[in-house]
Amino acid sequence: MDLYNNIQSVLSRKNVDLAVGDMYDYMAMWREWYAGNVKDFHHYKIKLANGTTTEADRLTMNMAKKLCEDMAKLLWTEKTQIKLGSLKATKKLWEVLDNKINSFTINFPIFIEKVLAIGNGALIEYKDNGITTIDYVLGDSIIPYKYTNSYIYGLITISRFSEAVSPEEQKEEVNYYTHITYHEYDIQNSLYKKKNELYLSKVENELGKEVDFSTKFPNVVAYEEITTDVPFFQVLRPNIANNLDTSSPLGISIFANSVDRFKAIDLKYDSFSNEFELGRKRILVDNSTLKAKSIPNEDGTVSHVQYFDANDKVYVAIEGMEKQPAKEIDFNIRSGEHIDSIEKELQWLGQNVGLGSNFYQTGNLGNKTATEVMSELSEAFRTREHHLDVVKDVVYDLVKAICNIEGIKATDIVITPDDSIIEDINTRRTIKQLEVQQGLESKKGYLMEINGLTEEQALEKLEEINEEKMTTQEIFGFPTEENPNAAEEKQDRIEEAEEGNKKSDKKKEENEDKEEKEDEEKEE
Repeated sequence: MDLYNNIQSVLSRKNVDLAVGDMYDYMAMWREWYAGNVKDFHHYKIKLANGTTTEADRLTMNMAKKLCEDMAKLLWTEKTQIKLGSLKATKKLWEVLDNKINSFTINFPIFIEKVLAIGNGALIEYKDNGITTIDYVLGDSIIPYKYTNSYIYGLITISRFSEAVSPEEQKEEVNYYTHITYHEYDIQNSLYKKKNELYLSKVENELGKEVDFSTKFPNVVAYEEITTDVPFFQVLRPNIANNLDTSSPLGISIFANSVDRFKAIDLKYDSFSNEFELGRKRILVDNSTLKAKSIPNEDGTVSHVQYFDANDKVYVAIEGMEKQPAKEIDFNIRSGEHIDSIEKELQWLGQNVGLGSNFYQTGNLGNKTATEVMSELSEAFRTREHHLDVVKDVVYDLVKAICNIEGIKATDIVITPDDSIIEDINTRRTIKQLEVQQGLESKKGYLMEINGLTEEQALEKLEEINEEKMTTQEIFGFPTEENPNAAEEKQDRIEEAEEGNKKSDKKKEENEDKEEKEDEEKEE
């Protein structure tokens, strides 16, 4: 936190008002819970019976990580579709999204998971050696400085590195560099402004003094302005109110208000493990029995024989059991009580984060599919839709930015989430077919909802179906009273269909050639 306060203090002299507050302290805490290693909780001291203290580690179920994983899987999968107005434009877009550097299909779900944990993240788009690149930046590396309500249109990104002053002399003196990049979008003038600064300090938690940016980044432009109708950065936050700092534009972790639940879960889980360690079976024997006895041999030598394995943890040697048989102590393990209490804590956690009390309850769900579980957990479905609104908005702006940089025609951007975990499409299709048969749904509505057609496309499809409607006899070319020339008409239809397919293929080729020519002219 000292670094952020120092950055705020230094940049305030340049009239840059950073939104810091206590949020970065919270982000540091959320990072620890996400890692499952909280310094003051999972590592602690205990007092022994003899009055001494010793270090102890507490086991964790790491539900913070599990929670963010599960929520990210509900929001985004590899089946999520992003399409533009034409097949060619969509292909060009995905060539950028899924190149080796960006790897959007793999990196974006991971980015969502981390943002849900840390509370904030930003996507930054730029050209690097001629390649359109996406930076996935987490919230503790960004600080807003211009915003209205929750819309951030000015932020800085921070990256740090260090160098030994004289490595050949093996001195301990180190230079700490901080690279700050300003990202600002001027809405009125449709300008994206990007400015780079470099600072040098001898102290790790201080920004230090500004130095010439080109000394470390000679091939990077220090300042540039780009005319664009969309900024080349997007901020992603969980779609929940910040109740820790209501004046801050920054978001909070999805488990920001569930830390006590994590503590309770880990306390019970650690106790459950200790129950088996402390409650293991023991055999009490006299201390003398663990000593080796001397037994003379016939040849005059002496053998030392030990009847108990002194390294076996089951034996406990005590005084005062001479000539007494070994005594077995077998403790009862309170497994049921621990399982029930952990199960209850998981239910409360699910309620806290909006997934419902049954999301993490495994005892009574049996062998139900994920679709059945999600259909039952309406609260989880509503929470998923709530967060998905923000994710879709961010991806929409990301696609527009990439299209702007690449010169791709960004028309009809359609983002279709993967709903397979929520609904069974085959069941839904069957239900809709029954509704059409019973007159509760129109054929047009069926085509629009199940096949994803627009109203115009659905009407065209219905007209085509009506034109092709015929009796079974006509289908196979048999003459009927109403149509004695069915065979000849069938042949005519086949020839017309073949001719139509040829025209359609030719028109498709002409359109593709036209699009390619337009793109080439635009590039020139």
